Amino acid sequence: MKDFALPEDPLSHPLGWPRPKREEEFHKLQVAINLPTDRIIFQGKTQDFPIIRIPINLPKYRLANGRTSSSQEEWLAKNGGQADFFETDPELLEVQAVQHRLLLDLASEAGLMPYFENAANTQVNPILLDEAGFVVNGNRRLATWRQLLVTSGEKYGHFRHIDAVVLPHCDEREIDRIESAEQIKRDIKAGYSWHAQANMMLGKRKRFNASDKEIAEEWEIKEREVRELIDMRNYAAEYLKSRGNDLQWSMVQDRYAFAEIVAGRAKISSPGEQELFKQCAFTLVDNAKEVGGRLYDAIPGIQLYLDEVKAKLQLHFNAQPAAINNDMQNLFGGATQAGEDPINMPLAAMIQKAENSDAARKIIVEVVDSQKQLKKDSKAAGFLVDSLAKAQGLLASAIKEGLRPETTKAGVQRQIDQIRAQLNQIEAWLGKNA
Repeated sequence: MKDFALPEDPLSHPLGWPRPKREEEFHKLQVAINLPTDRIIFQGKTQDFPIIRIPINLPKYRLANGRTSSSQEEWLAKNGGQADFFETDPELLEVQAVQHRLLLDLASEAGLMPYFENAANTQVNPILLDEAGFVVNGNRRLATWRQLLVTSGEKYGHFRHIDAVVLPHCDEREIDRIESAEQIKRDIKAGYSWHAQANMMLGKRKRFNASDKEIAEEWEIKEREVRELIDMRNYAAEYLKSRGNDLQWSMVQDRYAFAEIVAGRAKISSPGEQELFKQCAFTLVDNAKEVGGRLYDAIPGIQLYLDEVKAKLQLHFNAQPAAINNDMQNLFGGATQAGEDPINMPLAAMIQKAENSDAARKIIVEVVDSQKQLKKDSKAAGFLVDSLAKAQGLLASAIKEGLRPETTKAGVQRQIDQIRAQLNQIEAWLGKNA
């Protein structure tokens, strides 16, 4: 990928003009008369704002961008960056350059790059900027157009200037609300990864002290969904850290696996069994292909057949109860909860070890599959008696409601003869297999 050069002239920087120059340009352009307008929900009401034509290298990317929340964390984890790298100074070209590459990755996933590579596809809707020139809506499009210009200025010259709307002064919370209105509610299923959604929710909690109810109302979802998504995110973060892949969100794209962990763990009351269930599920996530099916089909099986799974794992690993420390027991009011199997926690710790992962996964899959088959066989074994019970119920209804003078009698005897012949067949089978 061709990279950006950083020329000495600040107005030639491909990743944003200096802030004073941006604001000066906005003021100059917005005083023009008869400008076209764009309608936006701002500060609780629909308003019309002028559309201006700006150089593509004028705006800067907004770093508090919901789409890139997970990507930023992963970049920091992989590159050893300081935790506040994306927060200290959004004007820094070094930070803007990293954000550009993260946005390009997301743009490629969304198909924006191949779409705009066709020079016939030009800008339709203006990008949305705050008063300082940071992009509120349109970051991925802007990154795509800039990269295409670097690739071929002649072919993509129509992107040298782009349409933009600049919002009036407002606080960061209002900007966040606009992102929800302009982007999240419209394309949350396709445009935002599940972990990016969860990270955004956590960000709202921390930065704005937003309640789950407020977040749910903004996104037009149920409050329960907010809590579930954050729980899923926490389990995924724990899984990644336990595997030495802290914050590598691209490794946990399957949201349904963690949704089933949340749902299954809530059905288990014992803390030890909760931990055992979680570690069994994590073991399946390690190698989804070996599971032989979708994780969200397999993980509920662990919860349903946890006793059988535990018994088979214990038979193989022979985990030993931890030695009781009386001082610790007194300090915490009892080391083991009443009714808790002392094997649960040691067994959970044992299958978590990397050297035991393959064997544990094989056992878990075998037990779940065999239990599912037993359940099917049990249903099949009871099929005859269940069917006869249904037939007897229908006959009882026929006698109760059908033995009336006005009932049609034609064909009744033929049905009786057929039923009698079928009953004779069943009785003959019973005689042979008694």
